[in-house]
Amino acid sequence: MIGFFGILSGGGAVNSAPAAANEGKRLAVYSLGLNLSLTIAKYFLYLLTSSTALLAETVHSLSDVVGSLLVLGGISLAGIKSAKFPWGLYKAENLAALLSAGLIFISAYEIAKTIIHPSLGGLKHLDVTIAILFLMTLPIFFFFRYERERARSLNSPSLLADAENWRTDLAPLAVVTAGIAGARLTYPFLDRAAAFVVLLLVLKVGYEIARNSIRSLLDASVGEATLDEMTGIVRGFHEVSEIVSIVARNSGRFVFVGIEVRLSLKRLKEAHEVVDRMEREIRQRIPFVEKVTIHYEPERKEWLRFAVPLANRDGEISAHFGAAPFVALWDKRITDGAVLYREIVENPFVAMDKGKGIKLAEYLVGKGVDVLYSRENFNGKGPEYVFSDAEMEVKTIGSDTLQNLVDVTVKQP
Repeated sequence: MIGFFGILSGGGAVNSAPAAANEGKRLAVYSLGLNLSLTIAKYFLYLLTSSTALLAETVHSLSDVVGSLLVLGGISLAGIKSAKFPWGLYKAENLAALLSAGLIFISAYEIAKTIIHPSLGGLKHLDVTIAILFLMTLPIFFFFRYERERARSLNSPSLLADAENWRTDLAPLAVVTAGIAGARLTYPFLDRAAAFVVLLLVLKVGYEIARNSIRSLLDASVGEATLDEMTGIVRGFHEVSEIVSIVARNSGRFVFVGIEVRLSLKRLKEAHEVVDRMEREIRQRIPFVEKVTIHYEPERKEWLRFAVPLANRDGEISAHFGAAPFVALWDKRITDGAVLYREIVENPFVAMDKGKGIKLAEYLVGKGVDVLYSRENFNGKGPEYVFSDAEMEVKTIGSDTLQNLVDVTVKQP
């Protein structure tokens, strides 16, 4: 998935890698600054109220500060390539996201502690504390929405994880507020009930982030929908006779694709052009593709087609190619050598004054001939280039009759 440090695929648009990298770092710095501010504010509220719930929430916010530092470090490392790491450190972001998930679990532990050991008495300045805690939700909510939107557009797992962490921060903050309000109204059981619900939510979010990070670190495949879309793109090329395999994996924000196909083409130049078009279309339609590796082979044939120029219909092999009045064609099954088809056709170019050899060569290429037998040597002649471009095998023979030649090819593997 191309993001901060790569080219953004899609409609051929190219995004500036340095600009994207700076945007990602700027988001991480904003997150770190907001976390630090809230942590300090919560600690002063703890000193003001002596609330153990606020103390736990301060510890939770402190873990978020560490998480923001990890995200910033992951973004900084993701685009680095070196001799020891030629493929880059893209997965550093997944590692940072996994560590962020660990910090979410730590925050869940802090919430569990408030359930087991709630703050029941000795609290001070509750009204003003409740008002300040409510106001704290506003910057958290708006920054969560903003970071999530930007992280999705940049396809950054670590920033998405950080945004999810901000969303989960709203629930523990609500728990603390509810706990303090419940204590003020002498209903402490509300604190425990709400805390348990939030605990389940935090554990669920942490599990999802950890699961997605581990899948990427272990090179798990991308989703079925993405693979189906890639398959549809490849099948859209009529030159593809068989899709052997399509695999794709995430590495950080990037997608690496490997495709193996069989093409109904014999010319290497044409096959290469098809593969280039296939790669361009995948990059245009599948976002954040970093690398596409396509391995192609000619389609697997069950039979081969042979040809030989004839001097007459009786099967006498001609000493000339372009001037031969007839051409024999026959198909041989590869598995057992059985002859499946025979035909003798007239040379439609025999009456031409010039260029009949090249024309006949092009005619046989159009007929799908795989192997041509000839008594004439084509070195330096026009037909040689036609056969070479079509990757048709040419064999010089000494046989005099078609029947002898067919008998020999049948015995050959």
